[in-house]
Amino acid sequence: MTEKERVKAVFDGRTPDRVPFMLDLSHWYKKNLHVPFDLSGFRGVERGLVDLHRKLGAVSYVEMGGFYDLAPGDPAVRTRSATEDGVFRTEIVTPEGTLTEERVFNPQSYSYGIRRHLVGGVEDFPAVRRYMESLECTPRWERKRAWEEALGDLAFPYVQLPYSGLGYLISRNLGVEKTVYAAYDSPDEFRLLVDAVNSCNLRILDRIIDGPFDVLFLSDNLDSNVQSEGLFNAWSRDYYAEVARRLHGRGKKLAVHVDGEMRGALSWLARCGVDCIDAATPAPMFSLTPAQARREAGPDLILSGGIPATVFGAAGTDGAFTDAVRRWLDTRLDSPRLILAAGDQVPPDAPWSRIEMLPELIERYGRYGA
Repeated sequence: MTEKERVKAVFDGRTPDRVPFMLDLSHWYKKNLHVPFDLSGFRGVERGLVDLHRKLGAVSYVEMGGFYDLAPGDPAVRTRSATEDGVFRTEIVTPEGTLTEERVFNPQSYSYGIRRHLVGGVEDFPAVRRYMESLECTPRWERKRAWEEALGDLAFPYVQLPYSGLGYLISRNLGVEKTVYAAYDSPDEFRLLVDAVNSCNLRILDRIIDGPFDVLFLSDNLDSNVQSEGLFNAWSRDYYAEVARRLHGRGKKLAVHVDGEMRGALSWLARCGVDCIDAATPAPMFSLTPAQARREAGPDLILSGGIPATVFGAAGTDGAFTDAVRRWLDTRLDSPRLILAAGDQVPPDAPWSRIEMLPELIERYGRYGA
């Protein structure tokens, strides 16, 4: 089987000849090959990144830029994003007010930390709602085809929706503390905003749902220590279930990015109809061992990840890395709904020699049958 066929088998409920191998190498690539970037994302196929995937034989599935464009259809709403002097600045102008975000580039981590959140408080919610109500979606499937042509059998692109209403605030645009206070202090205004964001996303989904893709990706950066089950049930559960329902009606699957603690979240996401947990990160970085994660997930939820950044990066050792990979692959004996990947991105300080160990480790410890 090709690597792409292995991934597809797992999503189709079949057992491949061995555990599929996927990686998000985008951050490692930009940091270690000194590739300038901003938060606008890739504007086309990155040949250097393609070459890394070909060298390893790892499937590429995210960080390929957007496969559709979003722009305000309301002439009274304007947006601008640009990077100037290491600051990525976004401005959204609406009749209800102006929203401004600033993110500052850190050359050590090769990332952009948030200096100013886009949303300052409940007073900005009307501007957010106006912006969301104005957005129109234009599919750009030619961008996806270009990556697929470049990557060949190592391409399995997920198509991504923007943050859900809760994720929009808590994970990106308002921050944890202010979001929780707003949810409890101003529930009516909070509900209006969450519904506006989620309704916008469902319009986007309806526009793209018949497009050439198998898996839709929600990148809410869920962490059950932050987005508790109570918050999720109150503000996101019905939305997730509706996204899953619409996708399943077209024979497509739903993957969710759990960029943190997955304890508890595995069971309540499975009940929403989620098919795959991406960036599943076990102990020692988070609390669940691979075996415990499988027990909580049940036999049908796909677990994609397994390699904690704490053992993948420079602070880890080859021995700890090998043990972590092997423990993850051992769970294939409990369920073949398994993909080996990084717990989120490959960390930029991971030694290339360690990354190169993965194909041999999967071949040795990840096969099914005799």
